[in-house]
Amino acid sequence: MFEIVSALVPPLVVGGAFVAGVVHLVRAENRAKAAESQERARQRAAAAAAAERTDRGEQSA
Repeated sequence: MFEIVSALVPPLVVGGAFVAGVVHLVRAENRAKAAESQERARQRAAAAAAAERTDRGEQSA
């Protein structure tokens, strides 16, 4: 029984490290996408505010 367990441990460790690496990369990608989306939302809001000021005849600062 010990031989079976000792033979399975190294592949499990390598597999666990691989899965942890993939999870780390996916989380980093999701953080980057969220930051990019947030920046686009800020830009859209600023453009909408500028357009609204223009519609009301105000000059942008």
